[in-house]
Amino acid sequence: MSSPTRKPWTAALLALALAGAPVAATAQEAAPAAPDDETSLSAYYQAMAERRLIAPETGTATQLREMLRVAEDLYLDDRFEEAQPLLYELVESPRFRDFDSLDEYRQAEFMLAGALQHMGALRSAWRYLVRILERGGDDPYFGPAYRRAVDVALEGASLAASIQSLQTVAPPDMLSPDAANELLYLQGRERYDAHDWEGSARFFEQVGRRSRFYANARYLQGVIAAQAGRLEDAEAQFCSIASTADNDQYTFFVDRRYFEIRDLTWLALGRVAHEGRRPEDAFYYYFQVPQDSARVAEALFEAAWSMYEGDDHDTAIDLLDQLEARFPDSPYVHEASLLRGYIHLARCDFEDADTLFRAFQTRFTPVVHEIDRILESPSRQERLFEELLSSEARPVEPAAEGEAPGEGAEAPIDVHALLLSLLEVDPSFYRLNREVRTLDAEAARAGTVSERLGAVLGRLAGSDAPRPADADVPAIDEVTALRRDVAGARAVLRALTEQLEAMRAANASAEQLQPLEAELAGFGRRLVELEHRIDQVQTEHPSADAGAGPGGIEGMLRRDRAAAARFPARVADVRARMVGAANDAALRALRALRLSLGGYLRRSRIGRIDAVMGSKRRIEIQIQSLAAGRFPPELQDPLSIQGLLHDDEEYWPFEGEYWADEFEEDDDLGEEDEDDLDEEDDLDADDGSADATSEEDAEEGAEP
Repeated sequence: MSSPTRKPWTAALLALALAGAPVAATAQEAAPAAPDDETSLSAYYQAMAERRLIAPETGTATQLREMLRVAEDLYLDDRFEEAQPLLYELVESPRFRDFDSLDEYRQAEFMLAGALQHMGALRSAWRYLVRILERGGDDPYFGPAYRRAVDVALEGASLAASIQSLQTVAPPDMLSPDAANELLYLQGRERYDAHDWEGSARFFEQVGRRSRFYANARYLQGVIAAQAGRLEDAEAQFCSIASTADNDQYTFFVDRRYFEIRDLTWLALGRVAHEGRRPEDAFYYYFQVPQDSARVAEALFEAAWSMYEGDDHDTAIDLLDQLEARFPDSPYVHEASLLRGYIHLARCDFEDADTLFRAFQTRFTPVVHEIDRILESPSRQERLFEELLSSEARPVEPAAEGEAPGEGAEAPIDVHALLLSLLEVDPSFYRLNREVRTLDAEAARAGTVSERLGAVLGRLAGSDAPRPADADVPAIDEVTALRRDVAGARAVLRALTEQLEAMRAANASAEQLQPLEAELAGFGRRLVELEHRIDQVQTEHPSADAGAGPGGIEGMLRRDRAAAARFPARVADVRARMVGAANDAALRALRALRLSLGGYLRRSRIGRIDAVMGSKRRIEIQIQSLAAGRFPPELQDPLSIQGLLHDDEEYWPFEGEYWADEFEEDDDLGEEDEDDLDEEDDLDADDGSADATSEEDAEEGAEP
């Protein structure tokens, strides 16, 4: 009789358990809290060892180090999915349990938590990090594990629960200064996310300079002060990040977060100075944004706006020229055209201002109408989401040098492309969609888990097929079938919407399009309501849970097989909520763009009114000047006048200011000019009398 440790399905069982663990952890991370019906790998290992399904002999330190070396190479190459099965075996297998005091064992535990974090299995990563922290501050991996636990908490959804867990595992009075700073920042972030500004500020101000979160804490303190209107305090907090002197061995400790915080700090300083009506200081702060930063276009636009409000129109125009030349595809370029119009309006260039305002309305009024159509049509929203995701993966082609978007009157305006270029979507939209793709891939890999667990149960019973009771697990429930039907209906609605767009492109009349638009919008709303009702039914009537059966390895397998049978429905529920959250983020950005564009169009209309009124008033002044016998200099042709000048003459053009006596006659001269003329007459009289006296003396001298 062969030894049970050599049965061929034992390795398959072990591999199945190892491969399925991160999948379940990822799904549970996205799903709401559920009863703890999962079986840990250590329990599987223990049960298999008791049944002698795995080798009972203890591993060696040499084997542990060799497996760790292979896993470490995979980990450092970012091949986390290949590294985590090896790390699981090192950490959970009874073969290496006697070596838990070795540094190599604890390194494997810490690396496993890191691999799970990178894979998105945050709950599983948290479990192993807590296991490290429970060993106390004397453990060499306590500090790195605490920092990683804080990172996992910041990536997760419940900061309050994470803080409570950390305080339970490691009381604050036993923490090192570095770990205490980590906890203080985490507590401040939890209060900040809850909009408790005073409470968060109390935690942030205690974060020391040796913490990697020092810059983050100071920045958020500045944001809190700015929101409260305390601009001087806000500027002091921001300056503590941006302009701290290097008068010690270090300024403060930083990590990868610092460089983005630094760029945001210079922008925040510029905004605080702008809010305080200090345009020169604002210009200085904006100028400090590094040229390789992603915030340069934003800094140029805001600096131009600050210079405009500071009445430095030439500098504002120069900054807008730089913005359009260096970043022609930036969304700020379009708003800059509106600002340029107001600068021309302030300089009394009414015709140029009116031209810019009309061009702005021509360009962006169709965009507003396109946004309204998208907000009314769920199928158009789906197409927008797909285009946003495809644009994220597609590299951006640089524009030709010196060519601005939409340059040239003959170039047609692609309204939809312009809308996509203007839409600034919250990064959570892309992050959630990446997690949805990860969930789909993991769910596809785990699709046969139930069948494979049934086969393992059959092997345990001495057969190649599972028993009828073990095989009786539903493959799909009614809710999942309904979701598939809804997906098909959504595809049909999408096709109808595309046909409607084709009719619009073929210049169909508004009378033809309006009824179809209304009908498709109604279908879309009914489809959304149906999806919400399906979600509600699934929440109120969850899938039935199969009994756990007897204890031992068979009971664990049956319990996990029942959980695997519920996995497609749980994945569908989690996926729907994740997609809904991502789409809501994109729709919020779309509504915000609609609101801002509506405001810009109103401002452009007001600007046009001001430009027309200003031009009208200037014409009235010119008419009044002509009626008074004065020819306004701005109506003269400089080239014609210069053509009448001699080489030693110079033409002085009109510079926007009249002197009071510039066009007055001699009888209307001022008192000073009259006094000057009186003095000249007296001098002339004196000169005349002197000449007469000389002539008389000459005549007297001539007489005998």
